[in-house]
Amino acid sequence: MKDILEKYKAIIKRHEIVAWDSEPTSYRFKAKLIFIDGSQLIVRDYFFPTGRKYSFHWQDKNGNLITRWDNAMHWMEIDTFPHHRHEMDGVFSSKEVTLEGVMSHIYGVLKKLTSHK
Repeated sequence: MKDILEKYKAIIKRHEIVAWDSEPTSYRFKAKLIFIDGSQLIVRDYFFPTGRKYSFHWQDKNGNLITRWDNAMHWMEIDTFPHHRHEMDGVFSSKEVTLEGVMSHIYGVLKKLTSHK
């Protein structure tokens, strides 16, 4: 996590680690990142012997959904099932399945926005 925070520090205003529990065969990680535009990323990433469950929920400063990436076992018609992303206009395939992938996407979006100011 520290390396991701360092790599993307240009867009992160502040962060909070809500929970970090680790055992030999599992972990639970929750965090909240506030970005330079006031938007937030709520991170939930769990790993158990039975598999991994994640949700990366990006919302604007007013709490409105921008994108949520997750691997809930629905949307079977999506070609990247169970990985998918929710946006205002629907549900789509997603290759972003890690915090690094999501942060790379958000970085690209926010850098475009800030370079036009």
